[in-house]
Amino acid sequence: MRLPPVALVDQSGRRWPLAELGRRRTVLVSFFFTGCTSICPPQTAALDELRGELARRSALDTEAGPLLLSISLDPTGDTPEAMRGYAERFGIALGLERGWLMLGGEPAALARVWSAFEVPGGGPDSHLAFFWIGRTSSRVWRRVSAFEPPERLAALLLEPSQ
Repeated sequence: MRLPPVALVDQSGRRWPLAELGRRRTVLVSFFFTGCTSICPPQTAALDELRGELARRSALDTEAGPLLLSISLDPTGDTPEAMRGYAERFGIALGLERGWLMLGGEPAALARVWSAFEVPGGGPDSHLAFFWIGRTSSRVWRRVSAFEPPERLAALLLEPSQ
């Protein structure tokens, strides 16, 4: 899979070229929307547990550590303010230095990302409970259940072959 050359906007309003975010580090990509009341809350909790597991393994202490990217399925509703509010509801500290970004953006840019990850049609009604693990510079991505135990997800993120 090749990631499209698009820039997405994080919870702080900063623009990030998607392909650059994981060029030197392994990333876990998930899809969410801030208005979700079904899959997203437990999926977000699973990511928070994963980040705790990565911290226990001292894997978040370097710029080369894994990066979690939660990408919006709702370009009109998931503004930077909405993403910050969503993170606050779950007590999640976001930022590149913390190893987790929530990303939204223009509908056309997000549609290209959804297509690259084969998210059916994009939008909040097309929600999948999967994570994708890989590097943005690689064509090899692994799709795993969003509800794998955090220990297994951490091991996958820390594999040298990623």
